[in-house]
Amino acid sequence: MKQRTITVLASILVSALLLSACSSTGENAAQSPASEDNNTSAAQDADTPSTTEADAGSTDGWVPEKDITFLVPFGAGDGLDLTSRALVEYADFPVNTIVENVSGGSGTIGVSEAYSRPADGSTITMLSVANALSQPLLNDTLSYTLEDWKPLQILCSPIIATLACNDSMGISTSEELKAFLESGETFTVGVPSMNGFDYVAAITMFMQMGIQDNVTWVTYEGAANLYQGYLAGEVDFAAFDDMFAAKYVDAGDNVNVLLTIDSERSPFFPDLPCGAEWGIEGLEGNKCLWVAAVRSDTPQEICDYLTEKLNEAVLSEGYIKWSEDNYHAPYTDLYTSEEIMELLLIERDVYANVFRQAGLEVVDY
Repeated sequence: MKQRTITVLASILVSALLLSACSSTGENAAQSPASEDNNTSAAQDADTPSTTEADAGSTDGWVPEKDITFLVPFGAGDGLDLTSRALVEYADFPVNTIVENVSGGSGTIGVSEAYSRPADGSTITMLSVANALSQPLLNDTLSYTLEDWKPLQILCSPIIATLACNDSMGISTSEELKAFLESGETFTVGVPSMNGFDYVAAITMFMQMGIQDNVTWVTYEGAANLYQGYLAGEVDFAAFDDMFAAKYVDAGDNVNVLLTIDSERSPFFPDLPCGAEWGIEGLEGNKCLWVAAVRSDTPQEICDYLTEKLNEAVLSEGYIKWSEDNYHAPYTDLYTSEEIMELLLIERDVYANVFRQAGLEVVDY
Protein backbone atom coordinates (compact mmCIF):
# COMPACT_ATOMS: atom_id res chain seq x y z
CA MET A 1 0.00 0.00 0.00
CA LYS A 2 1.53 3.24 -1.15
CA GLN A 3 1.48 5.78 1.64
CA ARG A 4 1.26 9.55 1.57
CA THR A 5 4.05 11.60 3.17
CA ILE A 6 2.96 14.90 4.65
CA THR A 7 5.04 17.82 5.89
CA VAL A 8 4.05 20.12 8.71
CA LEU A 9 6.06 23.30 9.24
CA ALA A 10 5.74 24.60 12.75
CA SER A 11 8.92 26.66 12.92
CA ILE A 12 9.22 28.58 16.14
CA LEU A 13 11.67 31.43 15.58
CA VAL A 14 13.44 32.49 18.72
CA SER A 15 16.91 33.84 19.37
CA ALA A 16 19.50 31.06 19.28
CA LEU A 17 21.05 30.02 22.56
CA LEU A 18 24.76 29.55 22.98
CA LEU A 19 25.44 26.67 20.63
CA SER A 20 24.45 25.79 17.08
CA ALA A 21 24.22 22.36 15.51
CA CYS A 22 27.37 20.99 13.93
CA SER A 23 27.61 22.59 10.48
CA SER A 24 23.84 22.25 10.24
CA THR A 25 23.51 25.40 8.17
CA GLY A 26 21.87 26.19 4.90
CA GLU A 27 25.13 26.66 3.02
CA ASN A 28 26.11 23.07 3.74
CA ALA A 29 22.65 21.69 3.10
CA ALA A 30 22.14 18.84 0.70
CA GLN A 31 19.60 18.73 -2.09
CA SER A 32 16.23 17.40 -1.02
CA PRO A 33 15.25 14.06 -2.52
CA ALA A 34 11.63 15.14 -2.48
CA SER A 35 9.69 17.37 -4.80
CA GLU A 36 10.98 20.71 -6.06
CA ASP A 37 9.44 22.34 -3.01
CA ASN A 38 11.91 21.53 -0.25
CA ASN A 39 9.21 22.18 2.36
CA THR A 40 7.24 19.13 1.30
CA SER A 41 8.47 15.55 1.23
CA ALA A 42 7.32 13.66 -1.85
CA ALA A 43 5.14 10.58 -1.62
CA GLN A 44 6.98 7.30 -1.64
CA ASP A 45 7.85 5.99 -5.09
CA ALA A 46 5.37 3.61 -6.61
CA ASP A 47 8.03 0.91 -6.85
CA THR A 48 8.86 1.12 -3.13
CA PRO A 49 7.99 -2.25 -1.57
CA SER A 50 4.87 -2.14 0.56
CA THR A 51 4.81 -3.31 4.16
CA THR A 52 3.09 -6.68 4.39
CA GLU A 53 1.45 -8.32 7.35
CA ALA A 54 4.36 -10.77 7.45
CA ASP A 55 6.84 -7.89 7.58
CA ALA A 56 4.92 -6.24 10.39
CA GLY A 57 4.89 -9.46 12.36
CA SER A 58 8.69 -9.67 12.28
CA THR A 59 8.98 -7.34 15.29
CA ASP A 60 6.83 -9.01 17.91
CA GLY A 61 3.61 -7.95 16.26
CA TRP A 62 3.61 -4.21 17.03
CA VAL A 63 2.40 -2.17 14.06
CA PRO A 64 1.89 1.61 14.13
CA GLU A 65 -1.71 2.77 13.90
CA LYS A 66 -1.05 6.51 14.23
CA ASP A 67 0.86 8.66 11.75
CA ILE A 68 4.58 8.86 12.53
CA THR A 69 6.10 12.32 12.91
CA PHE A 70 9.80 12.91 12.32
CA LEU A 71 10.42 16.03 14.39
CA VAL A 72 13.37 18.09 13.12
CA PRO A 73 14.41 20.77 15.66
CA PHE A 74 15.75 23.09 12.96
CA GLY A 75 14.22 25.01 10.09
CA ALA A 76 13.25 23.62 6.70
CA GLY A 77 16.22 23.53 4.33
CA ASP A 78 18.73 22.96 7.11
CA GLY A 79 21.23 20.14 6.56
CA LEU A 80 19.67 17.92 9.24
CA ASP A 81 16.22 18.69 7.84
CA LEU A 82 17.08 17.65 4.29
CA THR A 83 18.84 14.51 5.46
CA SER A 84 15.81 13.62 7.57
CA ARG A 85 13.55 14.11 4.57
CA ALA A 86 15.74 11.80 2.52
CA LEU A 87 15.48 9.14 5.20
CA VAL A 88 11.69 9.49 5.31
CA GLU A 89 11.55 9.28 1.54
CA TYR A 90 13.03 5.79 1.60
CA ALA A 91 11.41 4.52 4.79
CA ASP A 92 8.47 2.14 4.37
CA PHE A 93 5.79 2.47 7.04
CA PRO A 94 2.15 1.32 6.87
CA VAL A 95 1.00 4.77 8.01
CA ASN A 96 1.56 8.33 6.86
CA THR A 97 4.90 9.92 7.77
CA ILE A 98 5.18 13.59 8.67
CA VAL A 99 8.27 15.82 8.75
CA GLU A 100 7.68 18.56 11.32
CA ASN A 101 10.09 21.46 11.83
CA VAL A 102 10.13 23.09 15.27
CA SER A 103 13.13 25.41 15.40
CA GLY A 104 14.74 27.64 18.00
CA GLY A 105 17.10 27.54 20.94
CA SER A 106 19.86 25.64 19.10
CA GLY A 107 17.39 22.81 18.61
CA THR A 108 16.22 22.60 22.22
CA ILE A 109 12.74 24.01 21.53
CA GLY A 110 11.92 21.18 19.15
CA VAL A 111 13.51 18.47 21.27
CA SER A 112 11.63 19.68 24.35
CA GLU A 113 8.41 19.59 22.36
CA ALA A 114 9.14 16.04 21.22
CA TYR A 115 9.92 14.99 24.78
CA SER A 116 6.52 16.26 25.92
CA ARG A 117 4.74 13.87 23.55
CA PRO A 118 3.68 10.29 24.35
CA ALA A 119 6.32 7.55 24.22
CA ASP A 120 4.20 5.51 21.81
CA GLY A 121 6.37 5.51 18.68
CA SER A 122 4.40 8.23 16.94
CA THR A 123 7.23 10.79 17.26
CA ILE A 124 10.82 10.21 16.15
CA THR A 125 13.15 13.02 17.17
CA MET A 126 16.25 14.09 15.22
CA LEU A 127 19.05 14.80 17.68
CA SER A 128 22.30 16.67 17.03
CA VAL A 129 25.34 17.59 19.09
CA ALA A 130 23.84 20.94 20.11
CA ASN A 131 20.44 19.80 21.34
CA ALA A 132 21.54 16.43 22.75
CA LEU A 133 24.91 17.29 24.30
CA SER A 134 25.93 20.94 24.46
CA GLN A 135 22.75 22.56 25.65
CA PRO A 136 21.94 20.01 28.39
CA LEU A 137 25.47 20.59 29.69
CA LEU A 138 24.99 24.35 29.88
CA ASN A 139 21.28 24.73 30.61
CA ASP A 140 19.82 23.08 33.70
CA THR A 141 16.30 24.30 32.90
CA LEU A 142 15.75 21.88 30.00
CA SER A 143 13.13 19.19 30.47
CA TYR A 144 15.42 16.44 29.20
CA THR A 145 18.97 15.05 29.35
CA LEU A 146 20.85 12.72 27.04
CA GLU A 147 19.75 9.72 29.09
CA ASP A 148 16.10 10.55 28.39
CA TRP A 149 16.52 9.38 24.79
CA LYS A 150 16.96 6.00 23.14
CA PRO A 151 18.88 6.14 19.84
CA LEU A 152 17.38 4.18 16.97
CA GLN A 153 19.92 4.86 14.22
CA ILE A 154 22.21 7.58 12.92
CA LEU A 155 21.27 9.30 9.69
CA CYS A 156 24.72 9.13 8.11
CA SER A 157 28.21 8.05 9.05
CA PRO A 158 29.74 10.33 11.71
CA ILE A 159 30.92 13.69 10.39
CA ILE A 160 34.58 14.45 11.09
CA ALA A 161 36.41 17.78 11.34
CA THR A 162 39.43 18.55 9.16
CA LEU A 163 42.12 21.22 9.28
CA ALA A 164 42.90 23.11 6.07
CA CYS A 165 45.98 25.30 5.63
CA ASN A 166 46.10 28.56 3.72
CA ASP A 167 48.54 28.52 0.82
CA SER A 168 50.26 31.61 2.20
CA MET A 169 51.66 29.46 5.01
CA GLY A 170 53.79 27.46 2.58
CA ILE A 171 52.77 24.18 4.25
CA SER A 172 51.92 21.33 1.91
CA THR A 173 52.14 18.10 3.95
CA SER A 174 50.84 16.75 7.22
CA GLU A 175 54.40 16.42 8.50
CA GLU A 176 55.08 20.10 7.79
CA LEU A 177 51.84 21.04 9.52
CA LYS A 178 52.80 19.08 12.63
CA ALA A 179 56.23 20.71 12.71
CA PHE A 180 54.70 24.17 12.48
CA LEU A 181 52.14 23.58 15.22
CA GLU A 182 54.86 22.26 17.53
CA SER A 183 57.21 25.16 16.76
CA GLY A 184 55.58 27.49 19.28
CA GLU A 185 54.60 30.08 16.68
CA THR A 186 51.24 31.79 16.97
CA PHE A 187 48.57 31.33 14.32
CA THR A 188 44.93 31.99 13.46
CA VAL A 189 42.18 29.43 12.91
CA GLY A 190 38.82 30.18 11.32
CA VAL A 191 35.71 28.31 12.47
CA PRO A 192 32.04 28.48 11.43
CA SER A 193 31.19 29.49 15.02
CA MET A 194 32.90 29.54 18.40
CA ASN A 195 30.42 27.06 19.76
CA GLY A 196 30.07 24.49 17.03
CA PHE A 197 31.44 21.04 16.36
CA ASP A 198 34.49 22.12 14.34
CA TYR A 199 35.67 24.48 17.06
CA VAL A 200 35.32 21.85 19.79
CA ALA A 201 37.26 19.32 17.70
CA ALA A 202 40.08 21.77 16.96
CA ILE A 203 40.41 23.17 20.49
CA THR A 204 40.41 19.62 21.90
CA MET A 205 43.37 18.70 19.69
CA PHE A 206 45.25 21.91 20.51
CA MET A 207 44.70 21.34 24.23
CA GLN A 208 46.06 17.81 23.91
CA MET A 209 49.11 19.26 22.15
CA GLY A 210 49.47 22.00 24.77
CA ILE A 211 49.34 24.80 22.19
CA GLN A 212 45.88 26.26 22.85
CA ASP A 213 47.41 29.56 23.97
CA ASN A 214 49.09 29.99 20.57
CA VAL A 215 45.74 30.16 18.75
CA THR A 216 43.71 33.22 17.81
CA TRP A 217 40.21 32.17 16.81
CA VAL A 218 38.34 33.92 14.01
CA THR A 219 34.61 33.31 13.92
CA TYR A 220 32.48 33.34 10.78
CA GLU A 221 28.74 33.06 10.39
CA GLY A 222 28.58 29.60 8.88
CA ALA A 223 30.83 27.40 6.78
CA ALA A 224 30.27 29.29 3.52
CA ASN A 225 31.48 32.56 5.02
CA LEU A 226 34.43 30.77 6.58
CA TYR A 227 35.29 29.36 3.18
CA GLN A 228 35.29 32.81 1.61
CA GLY A 229 37.48 34.15 4.40
CA TYR A 230 39.83 31.19 3.97
CA LEU A 231 40.15 31.83 0.23
CA ALA A 232 40.78 35.53 0.91
CA GLY A 233 43.70 34.67 3.19
CA GLU A 234 42.07 36.05 6.32
CA VAL A 235 43.15 33.06 8.44
CA ASP A 236 46.15 30.74 8.54
CA PHE A 237 44.00 27.63 9.02
CA ALA A 238 40.33 26.70 8.82
CA ALA A 239 38.38 23.91 10.51
CA PHE A 240 35.88 22.36 8.07
CA ASP A 241 33.55 19.37 8.22
CA ASP A 242 35.02 16.61 6.04
CA MET A 243 31.86 16.49 3.91
CA PHE A 244 32.00 20.25 3.35
CA ALA A 245 35.71 20.20 2.48
CA ALA A 246 35.26 17.25 0.12
CA LYS A 247 32.55 19.08 -1.80
CA TYR A 248 34.86 21.98 -2.57
CA VAL A 249 37.88 19.80 -3.30
CA ASP A 250 35.85 17.79 -5.81
CA ALA A 251 34.68 21.05 -7.39
CA GLY A 252 38.32 21.91 -8.06
CA ASP A 253 38.48 24.69 -5.50
CA ASN A 254 41.67 25.44 -3.65
CA VAL A 255 41.23 23.76 -0.26
CA ASN A 256 44.48 22.48 1.20
CA VAL A 257 43.22 19.89 3.70
CA LEU A 258 46.13 18.38 5.64
CA LEU A 259 44.71 16.65 8.71
CA THR A 260 41.63 14.85 10.00
CA ILE A 261 40.97 16.03 13.58
CA ASP A 262 39.94 12.63 14.86
CA SER A 263 41.15 9.24 15.99
CA GLU A 264 40.45 7.79 12.53
CA ARG A 265 40.72 8.87 8.93
CA SER A 266 37.88 10.47 7.02
CA PRO A 267 36.16 8.36 4.34
CA PHE A 268 36.34 11.42 2.09
CA PHE A 269 40.10 11.75 2.62
CA PRO A 270 41.34 8.16 3.08
CA ASP A 271 44.95 9.12 2.34
CA LEU A 272 44.98 11.96 4.86
CA PRO A 273 46.49 11.26 8.30
CA CYS A 274 44.40 11.72 11.41
CA GLY A 275 45.45 13.30 14.70
CA ALA A 276 45.83 9.92 16.40
CA GLU A 277 48.57 9.10 13.90
CA TRP A 278 50.48 12.06 15.33
CA GLY A 279 50.30 10.38 18.71
CA ILE A 280 47.53 12.68 19.99
CA GLU A 281 45.13 10.97 22.37
CA GLY A 282 41.55 11.82 23.32
CA LEU A 283 40.25 12.55 19.82
CA GLU A 284 37.74 9.69 19.60
CA GLY A 285 34.92 11.98 20.75
CA ASN A 286 35.46 14.49 17.94
CA LYS A 287 32.58 13.43 15.72
CA CYS A 288 29.28 14.98 14.78
CA LEU A 289 26.28 12.65 14.93
CA TRP A 290 22.76 13.11 13.61
CA VAL A 291 20.60 10.61 15.47
CA ALA A 292 17.01 9.44 15.09
CA ALA A 293 15.73 8.74 18.61
CA VAL A 294 12.64 8.18 20.74
CA ARG A 295 11.98 8.75 24.41
CA SER A 296 13.88 6.27 26.57
CA ASP A 297 10.65 4.98 28.13
CA THR A 298 9.29 3.86 24.75
CA PRO A 299 8.40 0.13 24.89
CA GLN A 300 11.13 -2.08 23.47
CA GLU A 301 8.91 -3.74 20.85
CA ILE A 302 8.15 -0.31 19.42
CA CYS A 303 11.86 0.58 19.39
CA ASP A 304 12.63 -2.70 17.63
CA TYR A 305 10.03 -2.06 14.94
CA LEU A 306 11.16 1.53 14.29
CA THR A 307 14.81 0.54 14.25
CA GLU A 308 14.13 -2.21 11.73
CA LYS A 309 12.36 0.21 9.41
CA LEU A 310 15.06 2.87 9.73
CA ASN A 311 17.79 0.30 9.14
CA GLU A 312 16.05 -0.75 5.93
CA ALA A 313 15.86 2.90 4.86
CA VAL A 314 19.51 3.82 5.49
CA LEU A 315 20.65 0.70 3.64
CA SER A 316 18.28 1.22 0.71
CA GLU A 317 19.79 1.81 -2.71
CA GLY A 318 17.98 5.14 -3.05
CA TYR A 319 19.17 6.56 0.27
CA ILE A 320 22.75 5.40 -0.29
CA LYS A 321 22.74 7.05 -3.73
CA TRP A 322 21.31 10.25 -2.24
CA SER A 323 23.95 10.20 0.49
CA GLU A 324 26.77 9.80 -1.99
CA ASP A 325 25.41 12.58 -4.21
CA ASN A 326 25.14 14.92 -1.22
CA TYR A 327 28.49 14.20 0.46
CA HIS A 328 27.32 12.00 3.27
CA ALA A 329 29.59 9.04 3.83
CA PRO A 330 27.54 5.87 3.18
CA TYR A 331 27.14 3.28 5.88
CA THR A 332 29.59 0.42 6.15
CA ASP A 333 27.94 -1.12 9.21
CA LEU A 334 24.74 -0.40 11.09
CA TYR A 335 25.04 0.93 14.62
CA THR A 336 23.18 -0.55 17.55
CA SER A 337 21.39 1.70 20.01
CA GLU A 338 24.02 0.87 22.63
CA GLU A 339 26.88 1.75 20.28
CA ILE A 340 25.32 5.10 19.40
CA MET A 341 24.77 5.95 23.06
CA GLU A 342 28.37 5.04 23.85
CA LEU A 343 29.57 7.46 21.15
CA LEU A 344 27.31 10.19 22.54
CA LEU A 345 28.53 9.63 26.10
CA ILE A 346 32.15 9.91 24.96
CA GLU A 347 31.36 13.12 23.10
CA ARG A 348 29.58 14.54 26.12
CA ASP A 349 32.71 14.07 28.22
CA VAL A 350 34.74 15.85 25.55
CA TYR A 351 32.35 18.79 25.41
CA ALA A 352 32.15 19.03 29.20
CA ASN A 353 35.93 19.18 29.41
CA VAL A 354 36.14 21.90 26.76
CA PHE A 355 33.45 23.98 28.48
CA ARG A 356 35.16 23.67 31.87
CA GLN A 357 38.49 24.67 30.32
CA ALA A 358 36.73 27.74 28.91
CA GLY A 359 35.52 28.64 32.41
CA LEU A 360 31.88 27.78 31.79
CA GLU A 361 29.68 26.19 34.46
CA VAL A 362 28.71 22.68 33.44
CA VAL A 363 25.55 20.95 34.63
CA ASP A 364 26.28 17.79 36.62
CA TYR A 365 25.41 14.53 34.88
